[in-house]
Amino acid sequence: MFQKHFVIKLSFSLAWPKLRWLASVVKMPTQTSPSVNCCNTIMSESPLSRPPICPSVDFRLTFIGSRDIRAYDTPPATPTQMDSFAHQLVKEIRSIYSSLQALSGLKPSPQVDTLLTRLVEICTASHSEALASYLLSLQGVDGLFAALRVLCAAAEGELEKYWTLRILDTSRQSSSAQPKPSWKSTKTLLASFPYYQNYVDLSRLEFSSLEAFLPACSTSCRPSPCKLAFIGSGPLPLTSLCVLERYQEAIVHNVDRDADAVRDSRDLARALGLEDRMTWACEDVGGTQRMTNWKDYQVIFLAALVGMDSQSKVEILAKIAKEAVPGTLVVVRSARGLRGVLYPVLELEDGVKDAGYEILAVVHPWTKVVNSIVILKVKSQI
Repeated sequence: MFQKHFVIKLSFSLAWPKLRWLASVVKMPTQTSPSVNCCNTIMSESPLSRPPICPSVDFRLTFIGSRDIRAYDTPPATPTQMDSFAHQLVKEIRSIYSSLQALSGLKPSPQVDTLLTRLVEICTASHSEALASYLLSLQGVDGLFAALRVLCAAAEGELEKYWTLRILDTSRQSSSAQPKPSWKSTKTLLASFPYYQNYVDLSRLEFSSLEAFLPACSTSCRPSPCKLAFIGSGPLPLTSLCVLERYQEAIVHNVDRDADAVRDSRDLARALGLEDRMTWACEDVGGTQRMTNWKDYQVIFLAALVGMDSQSKVEILAKIAKEAVPGTLVVVRSARGLRGVLYPVLELEDGVKDAGYEILAVVHPWTKVVNSIVILKVKSQI
């Protein structure tokens, strides 16, 4: 029989680039007071418990009872083929979530890799919009998917940190022979990152979309922005590196709330010989203290995990729009359909235009690239 659970549902206005902490299903009696100490994110006997590293975040608990769990586990009495398939997918997704939650950690391992690979396969398969809409409407899936996204974000952070340190260690070992490695000499190391090609493909889509709206010096000249910022760059700033490769004169400003991620990112740029073309800020873009002057940048990227729900993303975008120069292009990574199980979705109806933007383009890949791309332009302040 299914036990009753509390699921921590994220609800915060602050950006949390490349989420480093994780919240989990919390097993507790239903009479327990629904309050959580944010510095003890995991309050159960889960083996995922670890020292608190999260700042003050506003949590709200959403109760999911056994009836809710059965709701998305059990198809209707006379199910259609789509009903049965949708419930089968949810059952498998819940099994993956339970398996991830039961592990002692989310660092790269055969178990973690296998579970996440299967989850990505499920979410990026070519499902019909009807199936995706039906599945996402099932009672109880919102809490499951919100909790799963947190685990996926934590696993992604662990994966990037692991590969960044691995690349740095290899670079240090060869530093005596080549004190300042070039981009070409280190590209092989970067390409060993499991999702390297996905980042390259996503960046190409973003650049192609951006260049349709960037001013060019002539009809034969490809638009080339000089100053770009990436919010939520993490320890392995692959998109920033792709920017530097495509736009040879560009400088990228990397922003992340995690001090360790900023440090590792800076060390990696130094090892690659690209430190002169990057700057960094350890900053919470949703907070009150400002370090980055958004007026300085022609293009600003917002990573998929900056703002774990649509409203949080819109609030961050509104702050940027108030400071950025009108005409500044902002690239927001979102998701569509079942891909929203992996990454939070920016709902364009949630006040994007009121936040100070013109919506220029939305791109939904049907390839292995998981994220959708939303191109926005900062409007003139009236």
